[in-house]
Amino acid sequence: MDKEEVEKLLHDKVEQGETVSPVLPKGIKNYLIDIDGTICDDIPNEEPERMATAALYPDALSTLNKWYDEGHIICFFTSRTEDHREVTEFWLNKHG
Repeated sequence: MDKEEVEKLLHDKVEQGETVSPVLPKGIKNYLIDIDGTICDDIPNEEPERMATAALYPDALSTLNKWYDEGHIICFFTSRTEDHREVTEFWLNKHG
C-alpha cells in the first residue's frame, strides 16, 4: 500500500467513526526501549540516588542513534515512578 492509499483508508475509517492507529511508513520501526537493565545499569525504584549516575551500557547510545538516524521511532518506557521523572529525563538528555 502506498502513502496515498494509506491516507485514503485512514480518512475513510475516521469518516465512518472508527478509531485508527497511526501507520508507520514502509521500513520504519517503532522501538520501545526499557531503560533500567536494557540501556543502563538496572536500578530499582528503592535506590533513586543511583539513577543520575547509572552507567550507560556499551554500544547502547550508538545503536539507538543509528536507529534514530535511519528514521525509526524511539520510545523509552520504564517502571520508574513519577517521582523519578526529573532524574530520568536528566539522565536521558545527558546521554544523548
